[in-house]
Amino acid sequence: MKVFYQTLIGILDLLYPRICFGCNIGISEEESVHICNTCRESIRKNEAKRCYKCGLILGLGAYSSDKGCSECKKINLRFERGFFVSDYTGPLREVIIHYKYHKQEMLAKPLAELMIKKLLNEGVITEIDVLVPVPLHWKKKLSRGFNQSELFAKRISKELQIPISVNNLSNCKHTLSQTRLSRSERNKNVSGAFAVRKPELFLKKRILLIDDVLTTGITASECARILKKAGAKKVFLLALARAKL
Repeated sequence: MKVFYQTLIGILDLLYPRICFGCNIGISEEESVHICNTCRESIRKNEAKRCYKCGLILGLGAYSSDKGCSECKKINLRFERGFFVSDYTGPLREVIIHYKYHKQEMLAKPLAELMIKKLLNEGVITEIDVLVPVPLHWKKKLSRGFNQSELFAKRISKELQIPISVNNLSNCKHTLSQTRLSRSERNKNVSGAFAVRKPELFLKKRILLIDDVLTTGITASECARILKKAGAKKVFLLALARAKL
């Protein structure tokens, strides 16, 4: 049986070679599926001194306190702190694009593993009561086929044994994509977009908001504002990548 299985895998590898979604190069049997070791190392190495809240890489002489840096103070981010795996560039950007826009749902697992390692390295697990993924409007979720942040949150919850709330924070407004909007347009776009169905479930909870890519932080900040309005004690953010402004 083992010989048959190995033969079958060999045939499938010949017909459908395993390709890394980060660099488009073939992956050996010894490497993790979907993201090669070189790309994983490249993502992990993209560490730098970042703003405590918004995650922007701080330049020489730049300073960030628990109130944030000069950039994120301009938009008054409502979450306490942000955690980021890497920047939205290079192999990580390529993998995220495949995941979100090419319907490669199986990439949720290796990407969530990167987020889990980040949380473990930060040592903040005991400060979190519940995970809440940034919700998609039902029309957008239907079009994409899944909520990318929700899949991350479910895997993180299962691995770290942290409770998860998927439906209590809802997206009740079909907004435009934030990608090409100005800062003022993004503010207007997300205004009134989120609501909490049962506030008592979030009362005095320390919430970790799960997102994929943070650009201006306006969407995550609006989610945090609504969660605190519902009674949350604190809101932290975990995002896979930080995009440049």
